[in-house]
Amino acid sequence: MREAFARVWENPYVRVLVYLLLFFLLYRFLARTWPALSVLLTAFTFAYLAHPVVRFFEGRRLPRALGVVLVYLLLGLFLGLASFLAAQTVLELTRLAQELPRLLEPLFSWLLSLPDRARAVPVPEALKPILAEASRGLQGLLQGFLETLVRWLQGLLAQGGNLLGFLTSLLGGVFQLLTALALSIYFLYDLPRLGRAALLAFPEPYQPLVAELAHKLDRSVGGFVRGQLLVAFLVGLMVGVGLWLVGVPLAASLGFLAGVFNLIPFVGVIVSGVPALLLAATGGWVKVLLALLVLWLANQIEGNLLGPLIVGRATRLHPVTAIAAILLGATLFGLWGALLGVPAAAFLKVLLEDYYKASRFYREG
Repeated sequence: MREAFARVWENPYVRVLVYLLLFFLLYRFLARTWPALSVLLTAFTFAYLAHPVVRFFEGRRLPRALGVVLVYLLLGLFLGLASFLAAQTVLELTRLAQELPRLLEPLFSWLLSLPDRARAVPVPEALKPILAEASRGLQGLLQGFLETLVRWLQGLLAQGGNLLGFLTSLLGGVFQLLTALALSIYFLYDLPRLGRAALLAFPEPYQPLVAELAHKLDRSVGGFVRGQLLVAFLVGLMVGVGLWLVGVPLAASLGFLAGVFNLIPFVGVIVSGVPALLLAATGGWVKVLLALLVLWLANQIEGNLLGPLIVGRATRLHPVTAIAAILLGATLFGLWGALLGVPAAAFLKVLLEDYYKASRFYREG
């Protein structure tokens, strides 16, 4: 019986059919159990990301339990501050979208009169309707951008008016949120022991391979996520403080926008830049140029210093690959896909380079 099964198993088509069936059954299982798995994954993800902070407190000779309590106090303060800044941002951007035609009218008038001011050839009458239409198109584009941004922030605050309401709706209810928070406390406190127990669940011959893969996963995916969180915080701080020094209204909220959207690489400074420049325009062109300088410096520091130093070592992904991963993730899974696209690409790169290219299938076909 065993020999007959072995001969059947040698057929590659049989193996492919069995593997496809197993993947289908796994997909069905995940689809049926996703509400429970989402709670577990949320709890584990937070514990995994916050674990270095607890280790930092332990390095300062604080008990681990006290470190966990401090982490959750910091989380509560962050959620409260972020909810306040998001609400303020919605109010100000809504007002800005309504006043946008008035703010842009001097700019368009100045551009149309620029040739006459410079005593150059006047703008031909045939081009004036085209320039006017281009001006209206730019105004509509900026207004649509602001309205889309406001709708996204309003959706973020729709449930309960704060980020806790958003997390509640994301997980499916208050009970799921409380369960995830309780589980994350246990995960965070016992994470090293849980990691050792999970490793022992694999057969002994495979434990070194699993440990190696987990280490590479932590270095690439975990390193990227933690690094991107740190970069997002620093970029938001730079943009907020810089715009505050320039005198741009709502500088703290604009820094918050820059930090939140910077979780998606290459997006944060751009998203916060448009409303920052429009708000700066209320104070004159000098303030616009200073705000533009602040955003340019923040973008340069992120791209040439913070990104390569903190995140680049973890992923080593080409910018085109990272952007493609963001676009594909956003298309397939929305905001969460955009956030997780680059970590998933980094993990696939580890599997491709360290395991697939070393396999017999890659070498022999």
